Amino acid sequence: MTNEIHIHMANLRAKFIRHRAYRELREQFDLQLCRRRAALEAGMAFEAEAIALTGAPGSGKTTAVDHAISMRNDLILPKHNMETCEVVQIQVPSPATLKTVGGTLSDALGYELMREKSAALIWQHARKLLKERRTLFVHLDEAQDIYLSKGDRARNEVVNTLKSIMNNKDWPVGLILSGTPDLLHMINADRQLQRRVRVVQLSAVSFVTHGGDVSELLCGFAKESELPVVSSLGEDEFLKRLIHSAANEFGQIIDMILCGIEECLLAKEAQLEIGHFAEAFRKKTACLPAFNPFLAQDYLRIDVTRVRDQGGGE
Repeated sequence: MTNEIHIHMANLRAKFIRHRAYRELREQFDLQLCRRRAALEAGMAFEAEAIALTGAPGSGKTTAVDHAISMRNDLILPKHNMETCEVVQIQVPSPATLKTVGGTLSDALGYELMREKSAALIWQHARKLLKERRTLFVHLDEAQDIYLSKGDRARNEVVNTLKSIMNNKDWPVGLILSGTPDLLHMINADRQLQRRVRVVQLSAVSFVTHGGDVSELLCGFAKESELPVVSSLGEDEFLKRLIHSAANEFGQIIDMILCGIEECLLAKEAQLEIGHFAEAFRKKTACLPAFNPFLAQDYLRIDVTRVRDQGGGE
């Protein structure tokens, strides 16, 4: 029975919930892809553009990009083991330098990097590989890491390198940049880059703007789990606590809902109650009741993004 529960929860976690930012991302990706393919078919040079998806940690940025790409059944991806590779996705490595990012990109394109090469030579070869493999888009996840904590000279080199990919006359490549709102600092630093980036933002969730959506998600997941929901979980007070417990981030709200449902199923309880969410949050953070947003009276004062010791200290 326990294994069946885990399989059920895995299926729930595999579900993708569409939202406004995802629809904007998908629309922009489809548009830029169609423009690029039309230019290729017409034999025309085409200046590539970029899409930037920003949001706080836990908002679901990476999942949204992955889903937008996977929904295009006509794309040739690395997993297809073909010479053409229309979209390459990499996470910006740590430490994040032009050299390490260029090396990771070359690896993803199937080239074993010679580590002693300079960043300039690495990116020169990467641009050549992008043309050889007819790559249309490069997705850089956590793209802000390549720009932050750098001096002015290094930042300029980052921006110029990204522009050189889109400007390449032999083979322009579009960019998909996903990251925290700090990514906007890089975009705003260069007017040429700014005008070629279409920004999509995953905004924070609030009860006022998304209370009904959160309630619908909760009831939908509970129904799929064949769990009755106590009436108090439909009240405004609980929904506000649920949203706060997830730091007002869409992805974390879904995770918190699923953790509560999982707690109920594993405990073999008859109905979904607030206690299941309180216990799920406790297990997640090892917090005392005073710092549990499902139990504390003044729950809004709790900083749910921080882990506290058992004494409640900083």
